[in-house]
Amino acid sequence: MYSIERLKAILNTTPLVTYSGYTYRVIEGRWRNDPLSAIGALQGGGRYNAPGAFSLLYTANSRITAFKETQALFDTEDGQLHDVPRNPELVLTLEIALLCVLDLTDPDLSATLGTSREELVSTTPSRFILNSQGKTTPTQDLGAVCYLSQRISALKVPSAAHSDGFCLDIFPDRLFVGERLAIRDEQRRLRDEIEGKRPAHESN
Repeated sequence: MYSIERLKAILNTTPLVTYSGYTYRVIEGRWRNDPLSAIGALQGGGRYNAPGAFSLLYTANSRITAFKETQALFDTEDGQLHDVPRNPELVLTLEIALLCVLDLTDPDLSATLGTSREELVSTTPSRFILNSQGKTTPTQDLGAVCYLSQRISALKVPSAAHSDGFCLDIFPDRLFVGERLAIRDEQRRLRDEIEGKRPAHESN
């Protein structure tokens, strides 16, 4: 990964893509009343955000990817899926429309930023150890630069838990007018959505 200053310069002009369709999110039952909250990631941090730095809503391209990312499912040595006992959870289908996505699943773009799929999905260095020491990982630094760039509303990234999947990590307070995410629920029992409010010209 390039230095933070070099990443800032590159991301000023890096091409962004649109993304629309569905993503999936697994949340603990205790968050039922605020299902699109990113407070858990804000407090505890994640692969692309350090604890307390900024909000990031982690979602996945499929239910399988979402369960693997939350460690509810894992692969056994013989390649079978295995689950583990968990507290009550909700699986959300999100309808999304995003206009300013940085696609880190594109190997050419990753190379432009001085990184690779291997680095983006690596568990070394451990974010838990570094964060406990007040330090950050390369991917957390990249997420921070993207957040501070003011022109990126989401990151499309390779899944560290599911080689066939990807994640869509959304900055909920960076959405532009015309961008939206909402829970799909035809019974309308669980309703929540986030609509972008920032003028589109801010992404230029």
